[in-house]
Amino acid sequence: MSGEVIKGTGLSLGWAIVLIWFGANLLSQALYIGFYGEPYDANHILKSLGTWYWLCVMIELVIWLIFGALLIQKFKLNTSNRSIAESA
Repeated sequence: MSGEVIKGTGLSLGWAIVLIWFGANLLSQALYIGFYGEPYDANHILKSLGTWYWLCVMIELVIWLIFGALLIQKFKLNTSNRSIAESA
């Protein structure tokens, strides 16, 4: 496989992870509001997990880092292949 194919697959997979995570958070909040009429307190839920709390925090942090890296990748200028027009 060439580097471009691997890079493209990685970008697609990264965006899929971020979008699934965002959609799951949005749907879970919507369902909770639908059942109980108010948003859930994420801090209370995470603290009730005990030691699993830190695993959830680390997973969330990794997803935010992936999201940040994807945004940087998306808006980073590719200057290696650009030809510069010279003025007369």
